[in-house]
Amino acid sequence: MQQVISTTYKYTSKKENAPTNRGLFHDFRFSLGYDNLQQDGISEAVGSLTVFLHTAGKGASCPYCGHFSHRLHSYYSRHIEDLEVYGHTLELVIKVGKYYCDNVSCPQKIFCEPLSFLARRYGRRSYLVEER
Repeated sequence: MQQVISTTYKYTSKKENAPTNRGLFHDFRFSLGYDNLQQDGISEAVGSLTVFLHTAGKGASCPYCGHFSHRLHSYYSRHIEDLEVYGHTLELVIKVGKYYCDNVSCPQKIFCEPLSFLARRYGRRSYLVEER
């Protein structure tokens, strides 16, 4: 079975010799153009791709008072839908840090690292998907 993905890339699949857990996108490295996001892995299912990323920053500024903090509270996963890749829906799962705000006059004690370059606050779709 031969699938033509683009004019520059062909993928040949032989079911009897195909390695386990290695899909079409196994060796791909997605470049989102953001220095502070690093790729951890890719999961491929029928018609969809999930790219696991994490932020590489060592701190963040509080969105309420602007105070920069290095004190990490915890992590959470943010799920963002992005544009399709070769006909596959693309979901970005980003491990984002939560930090303590050390500014005593700030009412917000814990805040999440913002991803304002990629999606709106509390948004589940990237800016590129929203523009379509």
